[in-house]
Amino acid sequence: MSDRARRTVRRMKRKQMPVRLWNRARNRLGPALLVSVAVLLALMALSVVAIWVSERNNPNIKSGWSALRWVALALVAKPPWDVTTPIGRVIEYVVNVLKPGTVAVLIAGLTSQMFGALVARTSGKGRVRLKEHIVICGWSSKGNEIIKEIRGRRDAESQQRVVVLAPLAQSPTHDDLTTFVNGDPTEERDLKRAGIPQAQTAIVLADNSYPDIDVEDMDSRTLITVLAIESINPACYTCVEVVHSKNREHFNRTRADELVVSAHMTGALLAHSAVTRGLSRVVGDLLTFPQGDEFYWMPVTESLTGQSFRETLSLLKERANCIAIAVAGDGGDYAINPPGDRILQQGDRLLLISKGQPELP
Repeated sequence: MSDRARRTVRRMKRKQMPVRLWNRARNRLGPALLVSVAVLLALMALSVVAIWVSERNNPNIKSGWSALRWVALALVAKPPWDVTTPIGRVIEYVVNVLKPGTVAVLIAGLTSQMFGALVARTSGKGRVRLKEHIVICGWSSKGNEIIKEIRGRRDAESQQRVVVLAPLAQSPTHDDLTTFVNGDPTEERDLKRAGIPQAQTAIVLADNSYPDIDVEDMDSRTLITVLAIESINPACYTCVEVVHSKNREHFNRTRADELVVSAHMTGALLAHSAVTRGLSRVVGDLLTFPQGDEFYWMPVTESLTGQSFRETLSLLKERANCIAIAVAGDGGDYAINPPGDRILQQGDRLLLISKGQPELP
């Protein structure tokens, strides 16, 4: 870019600065409160000029700041000194008349702003201010089950804040720790409103809230959502529902952390339950809260570091009444039923089956 073009751009930015400042203030304060503040400032400015001009010979008026101080105190309490000119007394009378109206306008503006924020929050039009939370992108009948399972856990994660981002008219859940954001999970601006940049986990559902949407469209929207989340917050742990197993190869090209293929999982469970009778009840017991045994993962403690997996099994059962079924290295996938002579290292984690949050020795 040439120097002339740069100067032109800077000149245009300077001309647009008042408009940008006005728009920024309007977005922060709201139209009603902004107008109230603008009217109050205009009245104060006119009063300051009038006092300064009419009371120039008053020994208490030494500068424009003295006039500003007189007007400010006259609006909220009483003037710090008496005026001496007829024009000054007129200004004092006008300020006393406007004082109740000024306070009323400010209260009305604040009330309007608070009411607007409340309406925006309940209708999902607001923006969340959370960190380390869970964002559920899209909505289906599985959404309430997910929130129920989170709240049913017996550890601190049961109180984790949840945000639901879906194109719905109102919140689909009555959970007190869940915030609803109305929006499209495929849109970057709506993901940011839901706090994806600060989120710890994102659960992307196959969204069937759209009318007449088919399975392929659901998987397509899910894929776009995953790519959008990864571009905004690559560190966010993503758990993704895929409807058709044939579409899994497309999701494998993303950096999604967990892929759950609905049709494959359901079909496999039904098939195995038909052969291994009672399997569905075992799986249901392990995956649902709060009754029965559940899965927990725990980092390997200092006392277990250097122990073999075989020794750890006996120690955990004896001291914590839980069973280790898998081991994962630092950031890696779980190795199910590892060899008994595998030595546990610092940074490993154990996948346990326990009736509650276990305390490792």
